[in-house]
Formats: sequence, structure tokens, C-alpha cells
Amino acid sequence: MTVRLPRLPARWVKVWRYTVGSVIAAVTSLVVFALAFGLGLGNVPANVLAFVAGAVPNWILNRSWAWQRKGRVHVRREIILYAVVSALSLAASSAATGWADHEVPAVTTDHTLQVLLVACAYIATYGVLFVAKYAVYELVIFAGAERRSRHQVVTTTRPNRAP
Repeated sequence: MTVRLPRLPARWVKVWRYTVGSVIAAVTSLVVFALAFGLGLGNVPANVLAFVAGAVPNWILNRSWAWQRKGRVHVRREIILYAVVSALSLAASSAATGWADHEVPAVTTDHTLQVLLVACAYIATYGVLFVAKYAVYELVIFAGAERRSRHQVVTTTRPNRAP
């Protein structure tokens, strides 16, 4: 006897894949940020390095895995708008870590704890922006792939059945 699990609706599969891709990008970025900041690189350079390190897997996983986009890249919609969303995310994380970097010396003098607290501010921006970025990706950046494929199939076809 084979146990069949119910299939998730396509939208939930996409949300799951987006979540996994976001976690991979966030962990990659967090590790790079903590290392760069901990080694003495300033807030902004550490943010930029971490951002680039996370943006690459994020773009690849979102486009090809979560939204199943293949083939030609739509430069204006996909690349430019993705870059705008990414730049806003970078600005938000830079502001959060800049604020934390300014405030943590009043909390502790331990360098490791300071790095940890500033890194927490960095990753908190990922959590805050998670839903907003999904909405922009779904409604604007990667929009259109499912709509085109749905309209290519005639909706009145029926399964081939023997009488």
C-alpha cells in the first residue's frame, strides 16, 4: 500500500522555494557580514560584500527555482527592478547596522558580542523585508510567466476517455 501525501498548491510550493532561497541567501550574507565586520571592515563595506554574496544565490534560486523562469531575461523588469529592490534592501541593512554599530559600544565592550549584536541587526532587516520582497517579486519582477502559460492551454479540453 502506497501512502500518498497531498500535493501542495503551486503557490505554496513557490512560497516554500522562496523561503529556502531566502534562508540560503541570508545565511550566506550573514556569514560574510560577520566575518568582514569582525575583521575590522567598516559597516558599509561589510554590508556591500555581504549583500553581493547573498544576492547572487538569491537571484538564481528565485528566478529559476521559485518562479520557474527559464530562457531570456527581461532586462528592464527582471534585472533593473531586482537591482532597485536589492539597493533598497542594502540601504535598509546599512541603516540598521549603522545604528547598531553606533549603539552597541554603550551596551558592551566585548568585541565578539558587539559583532554578534550588529550582525543581528543585519539579519533582522532580512526578516522585515521578507514579505515585501516576495510581493514585489510575485507581482512585478517575475510576474507574467504563469499567466502566459495558463492562457496557452485551451481550457475546454477534456481527458481522452474511451466511451
